[in-house]
Amino acid sequence: MLAILVQIFFGCASNAGNISGTGSTGAGSAGGKQKAPSLIALSPQEAVYNGKGQPISFSYTGKEALEIVYYPSLKAREEDRGGSHDAPSQAGTYYVLVRGPYEEVFVEYRILRHPVKIEAAAVQEAIFNGNPKRVTAEADPPIPLFYSYYPNWELRDTAIKAEEEAILNGDTEQALTINFKGYKRIDSAPTEQGTYYVWIYFPGDENYMTAQAVVEFTILPAPAASSGREKP
Repeated sequence: MLAILVQIFFGCASNAGNISGTGSTGAGSAGGKQKAPSLIALSPQEAVYNGKGQPISFSYTGKEALEIVYYPSLKAREEDRGGSHDAPSQAGTYYVLVRGPYEEVFVEYRILRHPVKIEAAAVQEAIFNGNPKRVTAEADPPIPLFYSYYPNWELRDTAIKAEEEAILNGDTEQALTINFKGYKRIDSAPTEQGTYYVWIYFPGDENYMTAQAVVEFTILPAPAASSGREKP
């Protein structure tokens, strides 16, 4: 459960205008009575990365202008530095301050990494012609995928485990540069006949989650050339 950090400050009509970023001084009502505080209803929230700025949602019963500040860290909020009035677009954890003339509310706001789905037939074939042959796959959303071809499934599975361990340890860059030469990976799409075991994957980044698929891929012999003579 997300931790709720709420700070509410009430001020009288005479000093309400001293709060920066508001659109009104919040003058008192007739008879000298203090104006009732406006209500900002705001709670911790989550969104999913979509490449666009995603403002936090809240309700507000007042008419005065509000100031909304997004901070990249709790320390930045505490030190009141590095904040932005623009809604964040990148995945991450933000700390949001919504401030009005009578109160300010502070909550945590997370933009989660977007899940990735790889669509690929589990068994694929191609016909030998001397040229490199590649498996086909698509990612949703359409992001670049990585392909590793192995001559048998044991080597493929060993490589997958090593790669997953590197990713879990947060070493994504190293995971991509390992190349798995020790696992006899074929460095490019194969040209020779035979069966290959392919790992299709996306290692994940700041905005997208990891994803993988495995494919059995066979390059079949070319059909025998016709002699040109018709069968009787």
